[in-house]
Amino acid sequence: MKRICTVLWSVSAACLTALPSAAHHSVAINFERGEPIEIHGTVKEVHMRNPHSQYVVTVREKDGTDTDWFVEWSDRNSLVRRGVDLDLIKPGDTVTFALWPSQRLPNVGYFVQAVLADGSIYRDCGFVQYREAVAKSAKFRCEEGTRDNSQRATQ
Repeated sequence: MKRICTVLWSVSAACLTALPSAAHHSVAINFERGEPIEIHGTVKEVHMRNPHSQYVVTVREKDGTDTDWFVEWSDRNSLVRRGVDLDLIKPGDTVTFALWPSQRLPNVGYFVQAVLADGSIYRDCGFVQYREAVAKSAKFRCEEGTRDNSQRATQ
């Protein structure tokens, strides 16, 4: 009887600890990772935190109404490890975001890159290249042909 209770308690504990991890969602499942869409607006809020960072961007529609977009991004810890400047985009900044749109929710997208008011491009090359650089003991840089957040866009 004692053994059965121990097994049941262990299984219950395993199930309860698995529930929070099951709630975590994948970028590939929730966002259309094809050609990004663009939104242009004013940053209303910046939340660089775990488990996901987020910008809230107010976009002026053609009819003159304002719509808030939620731009989701990676967790703060991963962004710091990849050298992303978390303080570059601030509330009040006018920014053009390229996003992978949500497959289920309106006005929600996943950060691909941002073009700031001065023309500089701000982007994150993601986990794959970061892991490859760490494995090779190399300095992490965006792939050839792209600009990271330290370079300016050229016309």
